[in-house]
Amino acid sequence: MCKDCNNYNLVFNNIFFQFDKEQLNKFKEYVAEIDINYWLDYSASTTQRRKIPVPTFHQNLVLVFDSYEIEELKILLGISKGNKNKMIATADIDYTLILN
Repeated sequence: MCKDCNNYNLVFNNIFFQFDKEQLNKFKEYVAEIDINYWLDYSASTTQRRKIPVPTFHQNLVLVFDSYEIEELKILLGISKGNKNKMIATADIDYTLILN
């Protein structure tokens, strides 16, 4: 949380979200209500890896996640307990990471 501007900054994968408190709570509510099984069944015939859409405040922008990413987002937002206290190893990160 930025104490000067009272905004919450949330970085997830390569996405940077910036919310005020009300927007953050609405986003948390929306993510908590996503029916993962519905979207997986709905998009079952496609070859897309990411099949779960999350609309944004911009009419022409929809973010698309896979079920693992939605679960991780829920953990990050404090919606799901999951493996919250589990330490991850570098090998668990699913993108190129350069250690300096």
